[in-house]
Amino acid sequence: MEKVIKFMFWLLALLSPVNAVMVTMVFLIIVDFITGAYASIKNRIPIRSSRIGHTISKFFIYNLVILAAFFLEAYIVNEVPFLKIIAGFIAITEIKSILENYNAIYGKNPFKALVNLIKLTPLKDTIETLTEDDKSKLENDSE
Repeated sequence: MEKVIKFMFWLLALLSPVNAVMVTMVFLIIVDFITGAYASIKNRIPIRSSRIGHTISKFFIYNLVILAAFFLEAYIVNEVPFLKIIAGFIAITEIKSILENYNAIYGKNPFKALVNLIKLTPLKDTIETLTEDDKSKLENDSE
């Protein structure tokens, strides 16, 4: 028993720099599961065990990929931020799924709501100015 405790302590110490990223991914997976289950219940779609199994497999696979990226960055190629890149892609995937569940629950696309909100605020002028500047730069570069 003492060897197991020492091994667990060593393992947790080794993984401590990546704990926050792993906890964040687990949180996103749980939120995705809850919103997906709620969307299924609201739309009267039966919850299947295969979908729950998919969530469980995401939990293990995402964390293994994050660990692999951490070790790759820490011990092999430390010049490339593999952990941030891979964790970012995984987080974007989960957030996209959460927003799709939101759309299935409330029938509103959060991205369109954000764009409409921006159009109603003073940010609209700023965005239009930025897009006009980008267009003029493109026109000048093509000449």
